[in-house]
Amino acid sequence: MKNFLIIFLFVIFSTSVVVNSYNQNVASGGIKDKVFSAKDMPYNHNMNYWVQKWFDWFLSLPNVEGNESLAHPRDNYTPEKCSWNQDLSGPVWMLPDGRDLNDLSKVEIRDCKVPAGKSLLVQIVGSNCSKEEGLKNDQEIMQCAVWVLPKAQFSASIDGNEVMNTNKHPSDTEKFYVQPFFTNVTYSKSNYYGASEGTYKGAEAGYFLFVEPLSVGNHEIKFQESAINTLDSTGNDKRISNVQYNILVENMTK
Repeated sequence: MKNFLIIFLFVIFSTSVVVNSYNQNVASGGIKDKVFSAKDMPYNHNMNYWVQKWFDWFLSLPNVEGNESLAHPRDNYTPEKCSWNQDLSGPVWMLPDGRDLNDLSKVEIRDCKVPAGKSLLVQIVGSNCSKEEGLKNDQEIMQCAVWVLPKAQFSASIDGNEVMNTNKHPSDTEKFYVQPFFTNVTYSKSNYYGASEGTYKGAEAGYFLFVEPLSVGNHEIKFQESAINTLDSTGNDKRISNVQYNILVENMTK
C-alpha cells in the first residue's frame, strides 16, 4: 500500500510538472509569435519603413535644454511624454529607447498608458547618420550606420516571457537586425542631437522590439542592450541601456 501511494504521488507530481512546463512554453511561444522580426511586413510595410517612422518620431520630439518638462524622453522620461507626437490614427505606438548608462546594474522604470489596439515599437539599440553630421559621401554614411551594431548584445521580455536574447540565442542577432539602409533623415527644431533643422540624406539601422497589440490591462516590457566597440581605446564608442516599461493598455473613451 505504501509503495502504491508513493507511485501515485510521483505520477501526480510528474504530471503537474509537465503541465506547468507545457503552459509556460505555450505562453512564451504565444508572446514570441506576437513579435515581428526584421524580415516581417507589419501592416504591409517592411521594417525599413517602420525604422524610418520610429526615427522620424524620435527626431520630432523637442529637447529644450534647461527645461525638464520639454526635455527629450530618452534622457528625461516622464509618463506624460509617452504620448508625445503619437499618430493616434495609425496602428503603431512609438516608445522612447533607454538613456545611456555606464553599466546594466540599474533599471529605468517607466510608466506608459497606451490605447488598446496599438502595436508597440521601440529601438533597443540603433544608429542614425546623415550628411548634416559632416559625413562626406555614401561610404562614410554607411560606415557610421553600421557603428558597433554587429557587436551588440541584447535581450527583451514581455510579461516575464523572454522574446529575444543574443547570449542564449546568437541567431537573434540576424533575426532582429534591420541592416543599414539609405533614407532621408528629418531633424525638427530643437531635436535631440542638436542638428540643424531640415532633411538630409542619411542611413539608419538597428535592433527593434516591435510587438502586436497587447490585451487591455497591465503589461511589463523589459529590454537591455550593450553595444561596445572593443577596438576603441577611449571607451566612448558604446551604448548601454536597461529599461522596464510598465504598460497600461486601456480602451480610450470619447
